[in-house]
Amino acid sequence: RFCGYANKMFPNNIDINGTQFTFVKQSRRGEVAIYTSGSLYARVGEKKVIEDKIALHKKFESFGFPVSPIVGQGAITAGSYYLEESLGEKCFSFLFQDDMKKFGMISPELFEKFLGVTEVFARAQLRSAISDKSTDSFSGLIGPKDLVKELPKFEEKILRRFDDAILELKVFPLVLTQGDFNPHNLFPIGVIDFEETYYGPFGYDLVTNIFSNNYFPETPGYEYIRLSSFTDEQKNLYYTCLDKICIQAGLPRVSAYREHFEFLRAIWLAKENHKLPKLQQWRYELFKKSYLQ
Repeated sequence: RFCGYANKMFPNNIDINGTQFTFVKQSRRGEVAIYTSGSLYARVGEKKVIEDKIALHKKFESFGFPVSPIVGQGAITAGSYYLEESLGEKCFSFLFQDDMKKFGMISPELFEKFLGVTEVFARAQLRSAISDKSTDSFSGLIGPKDLVKELPKFEEKILRRFDDAILELKVFPLVLTQGDFNPHNLFPIGVIDFEETYYGPFGYDLVTNIFSNNYFPETPGYEYIRLSSFTDEQKNLYYTCLDKICIQAGLPRVSAYREHFEFLRAIWLAKENHKLPKLQQWRYELFKKSYLQ
C-alpha cells in the first residue's frame, strides 16, 4: 500500500538500516513524507528536496533555534532521507490539557517551561534577521486574498486593514519564521514543523503562539475545540518577556503592535477550513465580529 499526494507516492512502511518506520503524514506541499519509529522521525523525499531541507535545518541550528538534532541521512528505495530525534511524547498543547484536567489551569511550572522555549526561539530569530524589507512572500503565506475569496463582501475592509498592518510592522526586522508557531508545535525541549519557513516580521510567530487558542471554540460540537486557556496573568507575563527581549535588541515593544499581529494570524486561521465546515463557520463569525464590524 502507498500513500499519495500531489502525484507523489510513498510506502506506508519503510526500513532504514534495519529499523522499521511507519508513515505519519506528508508535508503540506506533499514533497516530503514523515515516518516514525517512536524515538526517531524520518523525512523522505527526492534527493534535492531532502538536501535543501537538511541545509535549512542546519541554518536553523546555526542561529540557535531549538530544533531536534539530525542523527542520520542517506538513500533508500523510496528516496533520500534524514533522521531526527523525537522531542518527546507530548507537545505543550497536550501537556496544557493535562494541567487543565488536574488543576483547572495551566500550572505556573509548566507555563515557565513554555515561556523558556519561546524565549530561546525568539532570541534565535533575532540572530537570523536580514536587511531586506520585502514582505511579498510573507503576505502570500498569510493569504488575505484567499480569505477574500471566501468572504467577498468584506474585500475592501480585509485588504485595507491588511495593508495597514504590514506597513505598521515594518518597524520590525524580517527573521526566519516558522509560520505556525503554537503550543501544538512546541515541546519542552524544542520546536517542530518548519515545513513552510519564510521571512516574516519579528513578533509574528511569538504573538501567534499565545493567540491561536482564541480561534478554537471552548464548547463541544465542532471538529476541533480548545484544549486549554491562558490566564490574564500568564498573558501579561508572556508579553512582558517578549517586550524585554525587544528592548534589549533596540526594537519597539511587540505588545504595542499586538493587534496587527493578531489580525494577520486571524486571517491565516479563518481561511481554507472547508474540510471543517462547523469550525469554518465559527471562525468566520469570530473574524467578522472582531475585525469587520
